[in-house]
Amino acid sequence: MAFFPTPPPPLEAVIRAQAAGQHVFAALFVTFAFKQGPLRVWEGDGPIRRGGFDWIGLGQRVDGSGNPLQSIDGLEQAANGTAPQLSLTLNGVDSTVVTAAKSADPEEIEGRGLTVQIGFYDATVPGALVALDDLLTLGIWTMQKPSFTATGPTLRTISLPCETLFAQRSRAPFGMLTDRDQQRRFPGDLGCQFPPKLVDRDVAWPRH
Repeated sequence: MAFFPTPPPPLEAVIRAQAAGQHVFAALFVTFAFKQGPLRVWEGDGPIRRGGFDWIGLGQRVDGSGNPLQSIDGLEQAANGTAPQLSLTLNGVDSTVVTAAKSADPEEIEGRGLTVQIGFYDATVPGALVALDDLLTLGIWTMQKPSFTATGPTLRTISLPCETLFAQRSRAPFGMLTDRDQQRRFPGDLGCQFPPKLVDRDVAWPRH
């Protein structure tokens, strides 16, 4: 008979460090499951390696003011049948980033997964971060259509709303009017590839 060791309780190292009076802080890690490949970012400064992946730091504005690049609102647990919406905001980006985001294929973003995790560090020694325990997954959402705003000549903002699986609980499988669901219903049908290209565009019809 084989005996396996009992796994340590969650956040054991975090609890021990906190109890010892060490400087412990938490950081959020976000994975965007884009069509061309995942993008992993964390809310700290600079790149970092965690959980076997490389993460891009978003803790510093491009203008060097030191304010966070992003904010996350609606990070809460669904209760009593509700479906809270998660909203990610990216501030301080230049017009080049906004233009690239606007021109992205809707299938690249909409309907794809977004995962939010939390990780803890021991920052007792200045300039040195020691990872504590593994990343904990807070939830998985579905990305919706992003929106864009401009304030003044330089400040640009990108907002990305995300929904939980509960938001579509009353909809039939493959019930969205998107190219992805249309391909699942009728493989090879291209009828839903055209509508996303009509956003903010005038179409002259009929043509004589």
